[in-house]
Amino acid sequence: MMVTNRSKPERAGFYYNLGIAYYALGQFENAIEGYDEAIRVNPEYPEAYHNRGNVYHDLGQNEHAIEDYDQAIKYNPEYSAAYNNRGIAHYDLGEHWRAINDYDEAIRINPEYVVAHNNRGNAYLAVGEQGRAIEDYDEAIALDPENVAAYSNRGTAYHALGENERAIEDYDEVIRINPDYAAAYNNRGNAYNDLEQHQRAIEEYDEAIRLDPNDPDVYINRGNILSGMEEYERAIEDYNQAIRISPDYSDAYHNRGIAFHRLGLYEESEGDMSRVAELRSTADRDPSEQDAPAE
Repeated sequence: MMVTNRSKPERAGFYYNLGIAYYALGQFENAIEGYDEAIRVNPEYPEAYHNRGNVYHDLGQNEHAIEDYDQAIKYNPEYSAAYNNRGIAHYDLGEHWRAINDYDEAIRINPEYVVAHNNRGNAYLAVGEQGRAIEDYDEAIALDPENVAAYSNRGTAYHALGENERAIEDYDEVIRINPDYAAAYNNRGNAYNDLEQHQRAIEEYDEAIRLDPNDPDVYINRGNILSGMEEYERAIEDYNQAIRISPDYSDAYHNRGIAFHRLGLYEESEGDMSRVAELRSTADRDPSEQDAPAE
């Protein structure tokens, strides 16, 4: 739809708002067309570049997203959201220190930018700087005491440091705020497992599975404890579930293969180990993408 009888800012704003509407409807290609037209009418429209970058990011086109965030920052050097979101795109590409630099700028502009503190914490965690990550999560929680993501991520940082009791305290807070947060039960189970409170860990995994029956990692975690308790048949049932959900999950085949071997089922064990070798060889040729940050 062409809009010709309006001023230039009005025409650009019309197409910009059209992009927002299409984005809200999940019609990403139409949203991009709206932002394209807004930028054609007004090539110095930072919000249009920023929003188009968000669409490209959602489509997994991080390089295109970064190009748009660059333009948004060019025309508005104090655009904190553009720095934050460019940081997320860099993080998704595995460029963690570049992400940190962007989060630094977002926080410089807006020191109370909770999401940027949380995201910078995730980037620090990714480069092994757990202490600095915890400082960012502390700040995010101070600014927003009900921030589930910050508690969960700080728990992950404490767990990485082997401070399992403190990790559990953070997962407790996550569950207090959101009792249906399945990942928190899984993570709390991991902490209890590290403390050798195996039955408590199993109870946590049980709850995580009740809330989200399609997370293969939880089945593997529970299966590993059962295997350690020499309950190999039950462990195999969990590994079976993990494989049902994620048929190419090499760890599930590996651990099931060990359980089969312990039961004297050598043919089944060899089959699983052959599958592990096949999957890991394929993975070496086609490495998976980096995990995205929690936003």
